[in-house]
Amino acid sequence: MNHRFVLIKYRPDYELPEKMPIVHEAFLNFSWNDTIELIYTSAPGPSGFMWLFGQAVFGQTKDMFCLLGYQRTRMKEAKKSNIFNDYVGFLCHLPRELEFGDRLTIMNGKKIVNSVARYNPQHYQAIEKPRYFLCFVTTIRNMAYLVDEWYEYHRRVGFDHLIIYDNNSTDGLTTLFTNRADLEIIRWPWRRSQHQAYTHALLFTRDRCIWTLMSDLDVFIFPRSSNSVRSVIENQARSDIAQISFKLLRMSHENLVDCANGSITEIYIHRKRLPDAWDKSSSAAFIPSLAIPMHRIHEAQLLKPYKSIVLSSDVAYGVHYSDRCWKQYFLQKVVGRTGVKDWIVPRTINIFRPSENWRNLSKGATIEDTQFRDFKRKIMRIPMPKPVIFR
Repeated sequence: MNHRFVLIKYRPDYELPEKMPIVHEAFLNFSWNDTIELIYTSAPGPSGFMWLFGQAVFGQTKDMFCLLGYQRTRMKEAKKSNIFNDYVGFLCHLPRELEFGDRLTIMNGKKIVNSVARYNPQHYQAIEKPRYFLCFVTTIRNMAYLVDEWYEYHRRVGFDHLIIYDNNSTDGLTTLFTNRADLEIIRWPWRRSQHQAYTHALLFTRDRCIWTLMSDLDVFIFPRSSNSVRSVIENQARSDIAQISFKLLRMSHENLVDCANGSITEIYIHRKRLPDAWDKSSSAAFIPSLAIPMHRIHEAQLLKPYKSIVLSSDVAYGVHYSDRCWKQYFLQKVVGRTGVKDWIVPRTINIFRPSENWRNLSKGATIEDTQFRDFKRKIMRIPMPKPVIFR
């Protein structure tokens, strides 16, 4: 199948693609923690179905049913988190009699699972507006200080729209970045919910973005064969290719205890020798309409017979600034990206005293690599382009 789209020249008064839906349940004052069963929001599935997202559901799928409004319906499938092993996604038959505000939940055995999810028919209507060509989706918590650099760079290398799932940040993220038409911030407060957030994004970007890349905020995609990630994708995509993966090159934390102020691409310029500098994982851009939920964290599972390719580093790769200083690393691993403790903290270390394991992360990182820094300096002199919109 060939994917052909007609380019629309952008005008200042042109109607942009419909925004991502507001997750109204995220604004409710509901007392919960990670251990309780909870269904918290929904998204459209295939025709006649809906996805429910939740947490901490354990049990046998043969004993699970959907409870939508007052109707018990069959559950087509349930998806597990590949990190915490609980069920977090539930595909339910969508009854026609649902009304606005009906509760959406599941039955686990004889128990009705707590739910704040409510039916909104607007989320299940087909969108017939133009779409962006290339979107970038990420999830963050308290990383507002990196957003501007990430946004300004990626808009210049061909990303038309950027979407942040905000995992309960307290650093003023929504206040700082409310007036950018091509940046959306989706409130997403639930902990241990990166799988759910990315799947929610996958489902809703199907009608909004032709290609969607999902990655961390501290990853910068570096097109080597041109100045544009969009051009890379256009040149690499074939009729049977629905996912393009970028290898990630990890930069050293430079043994900094306190994170330095300023551009991360200017500060962190050392790495290990190849191939040791490459991360084990990659980040992928894919066609959401050809992908299967649940999302696998930074890559998608594709419908058959579509294929995925991994780009050569001569074409493009991602530069990963994951461990920027000990304090950032310590806080991230103690409270986690989503407020969950990731490890048991030895008494011999604290926020001011780095661990030996952390120091070893930069051991051997003596290669000065300024290729991306120099490229970014050049690209930042280019005016911000208008987004490319297709119908």
